[in-house]
Amino acid sequence: MANYSKSFNFRNGVQVDDDNLVIDGLGKVGIGTTVPLEFLDVRGNTTVSGFATASSLYAVDGRVSGVLTATTLTDGKITINSGIISASSGVVTFYGDGTGLVNIPTSQWVDTDVGLGYTSIYAAGSVGIATTDPRYTLQVGGNNNLSNFVNGVGINSTGDILATGIITASTVRASLAATFLTGTIDNARLASNINVSGIVTATTFVGNLTGTATTSQFLTGSPSISVTNISSGIITATDATITSNAAVGGFVSVGSTLTTGGSLTVTGNGSVSGILTAANVKSGLSTVGISTVYDSFHVGTSGALFAVTSAGNVGLGSGLPTSDLLVRKEGATLVEVISNTNQARISIGQSVGVGNSSGLIRFGTSPSKFEIVNNAAGDLTFLINGSGLSSSNKFSWINGYGNQELMFLTHDGKLGIGITNPSTNLHVVGTSTVTGNATFASNVTINGTLTAGSFSVGAISGNLDGNVNATSGFSTFSNVIVSSGSSLGIGTETPTTGLDARNQTGLFGSIGVGTDTFYGSEVLSVLGSVTLPDGGVGIGTTYIDPAGASLQLYSPLIDLNEGHLNLKSNSSVGFNTSEPKAIFDFGNVGSATTRPVMVVPNVNSTTRNGIGQTPAGSIIFNITTSKFQGYTGVAWTDFH
Repeated sequence: MANYSKSFNFRNGVQVDDDNLVIDGLGKVGIGTTVPLEFLDVRGNTTVSGFATASSLYAVDGRVSGVLTATTLTDGKITINSGIISASSGVVTFYGDGTGLVNIPTSQWVDTDVGLGYTSIYAAGSVGIATTDPRYTLQVGGNNNLSNFVNGVGINSTGDILATGIITASTVRASLAATFLTGTIDNARLASNINVSGIVTATTFVGNLTGTATTSQFLTGSPSISVTNISSGIITATDATITSNAAVGGFVSVGSTLTTGGSLTVTGNGSVSGILTAANVKSGLSTVGISTVYDSFHVGTSGALFAVTSAGNVGLGSGLPTSDLLVRKEGATLVEVISNTNQARISIGQSVGVGNSSGLIRFGTSPSKFEIVNNAAGDLTFLINGSGLSSSNKFSWINGYGNQELMFLTHDGKLGIGITNPSTNLHVVGTSTVTGNATFASNVTINGTLTAGSFSVGAISGNLDGNVNATSGFSTFSNVIVSSGSSLGIGTETPTTGLDARNQTGLFGSIGVGTDTFYGSEVLSVLGSVTLPDGGVGIGTTYIDPAGASLQLYSPLIDLNEGHLNLKSNSSVGFNTSEPKAIFDFGNVGSATTRPVMVVPNVNSTTRNGIGQTPAGSIIFNITTSKFQGYTGVAWTDFH
């Protein structure tokens, strides 16, 4: 390109290669744009190898459209109304006093001025060192579990310090609470009087512990201790010796031997794993080993609540029990034997471990079941009025639901079921069911109705008074004897004869009249004359006519079904006559009936010819020919 040593003056702007370089009429220079917005508007990266001096530096439209890289920034300042100065790589270094820096590093550091002439910063949250999750105001290491804080140091806002490691200090001015203290505390650094509200545990105590201890927690240690009186405190030791009368207001726990020179009173709880030896013990001590009390053991102040005498008597509510076990109090008394999930038992007997020579009261072998058991092969006796002082005592069985008295046994042996005042030895009110045999040695009186599915007896002696009434089913009697002068009615309540079944039908396999013997297979057997008040037997009637008839039937129909009527020698049949003149005597039919005729068999010729083995002398009326015919033994012959 040629060199020009001339001056050029362009009016209304100049443009080089479209948008490479533009100078508009207002003097704005644009590089990379045809519409410059500022006096120098560069669109793209800009490199300045020398000094760049600007009164202010800002981004177009509040945006950084490129990257600002400065090797050295001399004088002046960089102002960013909004945005972030960041380094994609390397380190951004700030120089100066930093008084104007806030929210570093975007956390909780806050500038504050309390009026002392200077400002300070503080952390609005917790500060953690060697931990990213501090739970104390200032925490070094440790975990975030305040209920089980380990391996760290925590300081809260009230000044409490929790150190899980070893603390080494020349002077400590604080309230000290620690599970374990190790090392040595010089005597010169201890106060003349030390008050401890908790438990002091030491391996060795040098010197005797004597006098009166008034601390709320007394002492723990391995060596033997000797104290005169512990008015309020705790004894926990391997061995303990009390030189005189002592009153311990707290807990007593002795691993081996507790010896007292006088009486021992413990108002709190206590236990001795070994031997307890005392002249008199008034406490709640429990021993794992042997307890020896020379006189008596009492619990309670105003009237002993529990006492054990040298004779082995135990009293609850009594200081001088007169029996092996005495329970006594002014109000109601309750003794409980309870098992939460299994049987609750009380064993009484002559063998250990609920043996075969013992009795047992138990509850719970099955849900809600109470039992009285005699394990021995002996008796079980219920005794009331053992002193014999009363004559009106009783046994009662009562259901607690409604307090209903179910069974009652009087002093004189009367048992009532459903009634509280039985009048007989067994008095039952309500329905009674006997599934097996029942035996009555004397009379049985039934005021109501006797209902039986089956009634079977060997014999009923005496009289059966009253009615036997079965409205349904069957009544079966092996033998029924009706006394002389009595009658038996079937279907009637007013029998007029010995056997009256006038309104019913009687079915009999066989009937014997005047005889107790059947000579063959006859259905009706009559021996001799049968005499009733009117001189005969009436069937279907109570009136016998004429006199002298042995059998008289009053019936609209007599059926003989596939049977035979056999009239033996010298027998005859008469109609309306008691003295037939022939084998068949129908001479008196005219005056005795409105149909005085006799009809012979009416058959047609086909039926007649089909009769097999027709006897000679047979007579028919042939309805085919309307002829009376007779059989001669050879052929049928018309009578007319």
